[in-house]
Amino acid sequence: MGDFFRKQLFNIIAAVFLALFVIVWGSVLLQVWVFLPEVPGTPPKLNGAVVCAAGVLSTSLSSLTASALGFTIAEVRQEEQGGGQAAGQARDGVLDPGGITTKLSGRIIAALMVYLVIGLLVLGVWLVKGTASTDLVGAFSLSLLGWIIGAAGVVFQAEKPAADASAAG
Repeated sequence: MGDFFRKQLFNIIAAVFLALFVIVWGSVLLQVWVFLPEVPGTPPKLNGAVVCAAGVLSTSLSSLTASALGFTIAEVRQEEQGGGQAAGQARDGVLDPGGITTKLSGRIIAALMVYLVIGLLVLGVWLVKGTASTDLVGAFSLSLLGWIIGAAGVVFQAEKPAADASAAG
């Protein structure tokens, strides 16, 4: 039994972190979604601990996923410049996003998907509820949009030929 936990320690830590993210943000979304203001446009009052935890978890997961993508792209680019045919590099010098994702661990892919799904739910609630939403939901929604723009930039950058990327950089 102890050997199982030793081998699975990183997966357990990742699962607990992602579960906390889903639970805390699920709680926020539920509270905002079901809230019926007495005065139209009034946001619900959220527990300060929930607000703090939600902010820390969303910032942490955003940073973690963005850096993982960035480091992976840099690693593939470095392998490419080393002259070898790297995983993630197509023959014409264009980085293959599918190949790059094969270098990402299952934990990172799970984190990306959880962040994206919960983030899109938060964005949807913010767009539907508008001013009857909280500043926390609005801040995360804007942060998610920034993250998506950054991720799109990585995807488009990955598709540029290596010669174009070095000339632009």
